[in-house]
Amino acid sequence: MLKIAHRGASGHAPENTLAAFRLAAQMGAKFIETDLHLTRDAKIVAMHDETVDRTTNGRGRVSKMSLVELRGLDAGIKFLSVDGKSYKGERAPTLDEILEFGRTADVTFYLELKESQGWGFEQSLVGALRRAGAMNRAVIISFDAEVLANVKRIEPELTTGFLCEKPTTQLIEKAVSLGAKQFLPRADKTTAEIIVAAHRADLLVLVWTVNEVGEMQEMIAAGVDGIITDYPDRLIHLGEK
Repeated sequence: MLKIAHRGASGHAPENTLAAFRLAAQMGAKFIETDLHLTRDAKIVAMHDETVDRTTNGRGRVSKMSLVELRGLDAGIKFLSVDGKSYKGERAPTLDEILEFGRTADVTFYLELKESQGWGFEQSLVGALRRAGAMNRAVIISFDAEVLANVKRIEPELTTGFLCEKPTTQLIEKAVSLGAKQFLPRADKTTAEIIVAAHRADLLVLVWTVNEVGEMQEMIAAGVDGIITDYPDRLIHLGEK
């Protein structure tokens, strides 16, 4: 079963930073999910929100900032570590840095693209993957069907996954029509019937975001193929029992 660190080990370190990615890898995670946005000067960076307000010491929309402006913000200063560790000085990494980390740590990245930001976003992403030789170490996921369709038009061989909040058989059919190989529904909305239907459609089922051990056990018993979690150490430890 795939054990996927959500935004890195984001329960222990600031989300979508190299610190969180490093910690996830140290815990034994072989798969890490991160979110991507495009800056004003068309650079791809790891950031979940459309704005930097929640996770950095700055304010404003990612799309209105240059990479230099974004990198001047502290992406670790707001994180409150339970063990008192300071992450002050962490920066939002670029896609190139993410892919280089994936290569050196032997990690596969689940790269989530938000709503389509124009054809150039998907082209830039695929170009970066090709330059880094990372085509086989990345899975492109999105809630936006247009994004996945664009990615498949540019590079049909890339593995893609369709994210959804409330899974239905119609959305499973949509995932198949998009050429996706993975179906990623919200865990607490996922039923055994949905899992069976997705498997019949030859889709892997990966659920998000599961942080409690009891819920992890329930999802494993239900037959999912992977779990996305803020606490990869819990999931990995569960698998070792």
